Amino acid sequence: MDTEDDFITPEFLHLLFFEQKNLVIYPYVDLKHLRSLDLFTVGFETVDIDSTLIHNLNEIIEYESNSSYSQLQTLYFVLNPSVEELEKLLESPQLRCVINSKENVESLANGDQFVFYNKKNSMFLNYAFESRNLSFEKEVIGTTPNKQAIMDELLKIKSVSSKIFAELNQNSSLDNLPEILSEYDQKYWNKILRFTELYCQIEIPEFNRPVQLPKRKSSSKEIDYSAEYEAIIKTNRKIGRSFIKLIHEYRYDRVNPANLDVPQLFYPQKLYNYLRNHHWKKEIPKEFAINWLKNATRDFSDSEDLLIEFQVILNKLRLSYSVSDIDLEHGNEPEKIGINPGEKQELMSNLNQPRKKAAIPPTDNFPEFKKWLLNKLNELENIIG
Repeated sequence: MDTEDDFITPEFLHLLFFEQKNLVIYPYVDLKHLRSLDLFTVGFETVDIDSTLIHNLNEIIEYESNSSYSQLQTLYFVLNPSVEELEKLLESPQLRCVINSKENVESLANGDQFVFYNKKNSMFLNYAFESRNLSFEKEVIGTTPNKQAIMDELLKIKSVSSKIFAELNQNSSLDNLPEILSEYDQKYWNKILRFTELYCQIEIPEFNRPVQLPKRKSSSKEIDYSAEYEAIIKTNRKIGRSFIKLIHEYRYDRVNPANLDVPQLFYPQKLYNYLRNHHWKKEIPKEFAINWLKNATRDFSDSEDLLIEFQVILNKLRLSYSVSDIDLEHGNEPEKIGINPGEKQELMSNLNQPRKKAAIPPTDNFPEFKKWLLNKLNELENIIG
């Protein structure tokens, strides 16, 4: 019986990702199982084409390939082509595809740009793995395949590849390649360079590989703030959704994209870890929290519920400020109103007096915590008045 994990193997990772081969799989495989190979198509936009619904398969693929405006290359999942259509596809060396045929197409296996795989016998017809070292592929897949972890690793390799391409394109220099590759063991460098050459369609000259690898620019180990991120996202989904939107806006406005790995551009948890380690080392800035609360207000009909939920999150993050420290009305400085000198002197005197530090009730005791929070809000209203 077919499963979605049948194709999550070092062999298919090697062929589809590192060697950029095309695959012809037969006999019929359910599309949802075949689509698991999408995991290894990092860097491509994938398109499904069912040839039973059309009569000019090759012309359509050629047209789509030449008229696409996408920055990504296209990889086609071609379903149920006839033997004649398959023969024409095999004559298109620039085509990137995974083909599934119901027919026995063993007789067409020739060369190794299109690798044929008999699903029934679990056998590759025209590719010899005996002479291939798949140690890197096995390390990426792991003993128990985790699709998210595999995707993250392939995005990371793609990011390294992009840096190599940019370095050669902009500086025409090989001097910095060891530094770019230094995150990986030297025994895996050839695999990454091979992928870069095939995907970017370039040739990388030989370069000196140091015996002593250059030290990473940052020798300090980064702290994992995943628990904080989970607290933000899971305490209240609406507030969490607002937070994700705003950290991506913050990244766009404040973070140099060259300092980010590809996963940090797309996965908010990884972006949050980066921000906490490099931009928000002490805590989430109060200015960001003001904007966050203001943004989250749009999703709440009851402002009291919002304030309580928001304070719960601030408590979990152990921040130095509370909801009562934030301007709830405007998300910035309170509106200035005219007051007479006597009132101003009294107000300044009150503000300059040291506050009595009252213990914050634990959130487990919700009635007491709610009472404490409402009292704080009343104090704030009296101050801005």
